[in-house]
Amino acid sequence: MRCSMRSVLASVGLAVLALPASASAYQLSYEAPSASISRGAPLTFAVRTDAPAGSVIVRVSGNDDVDASGLLTGPEGTWLDEPATQALEDLQVWSVPNRSILRQRPGRYFWQAYVVDEGAAAEGAAGSPGGAAGPQSGTGGSDGTSGPAGVVPGTTVGSAQPIGPVQPLTVTLPSADRGRGSLYPKFGKRGTRGFLLSTANLPAAVTASRFKALARTTAKRWGLKPRKTTKIVAGVQDGRSVAGFSADVPPGTLGVQTDYMRNGRVIEQDLALRAGELWAAGPAYPGLDEIDLESVLLHELGHMAGNKKHRSRCASSPLDEALGAGEWWRGARDKWFGGCTATASAASALSTKQLAHRVVTVD
Repeated sequence: MRCSMRSVLASVGLAVLALPASASAYQLSYEAPSASISRGAPLTFAVRTDAPAGSVIVRVSGNDDVDASGLLTGPEGTWLDEPATQALEDLQVWSVPNRSILRQRPGRYFWQAYVVDEGAAAEGAAGSPGGAAGPQSGTGGSDGTSGPAGVVPGTTVGSAQPIGPVQPLTVTLPSADRGRGSLYPKFGKRGTRGFLLSTANLPAAVTASRFKALARTTAKRWGLKPRKTTKIVAGVQDGRSVAGFSADVPPGTLGVQTDYMRNGRVIEQDLALRAGELWAAGPAYPGLDEIDLESVLLHELGHMAGNKKHRSRCASSPLDEALGAGEWWRGARDKWFGGCTATASAASALSTKQLAHRVVTVD
């Protein structure tokens, strides 16, 4: 019995000696990137660390929400994981490919590095060459693959694994490329009509002052004449042309522009935006789970200006037939649509929604 116990203790002792140093002792220090880069510029995440090779994961998210452990999280399609590779003895990096969303889509992102246990890292490396293990990605691979190379879906971060602080990253668009100026005649004909701006049914994310300013700016780009504000609800045939939000626009539709006609003549025009959407009122670009209000206004007011035909997706037009979360069209060089190029798209994983125009004949 004494010999048997000695053997067990010896084997336990050997197992303890074979374990690596506590993962909680690993250090994570960020070397790059800076807080802001220009769209298309080279982008590398560099982490100074004493963690084992292949054990560091870089997570990038479209928002700064974190879970109970401090790890970035969010709705499906709004974050991604990528394994870092060993560059120096104490430096692990992830160099972002040209076609990644992070180099092609302007906007505000958040990132952090964290360590996974060596066993999970080894499993990931064995499953796919050149990779490391990590949690299931929220967006799939940044290069358009179904997930980061070598990342094992469902792997969790152990309680002892260090998680680095969250850092912001802003991808900027040159000022000269910003959407501004008239949209006619290049994208359609000029409008002449006027309409009231309704502040009824405003979503929580849209203030009255911001809605008025944005509606006036976008209307003038089509030659339309926004007038005073009102509490009259948009989308109701009452003899007054009104643009605003409505609780009656069905899910799956972002906005409906309606022409009310009598004897072949337009007697009223309304624009009803769906109040229940998660709107981004700007001027910052929308998050990956938000709908860009400026883009929807440009589209629907284009209909009000008399341009009734939709354009196919990716046609670079304010009258694009659909818009997804995280997408926008504010100008010929100020746009981003998922799935229109080889660029991997987090937003394109989310369903696009329709922008509608209708004609109602009244007696």
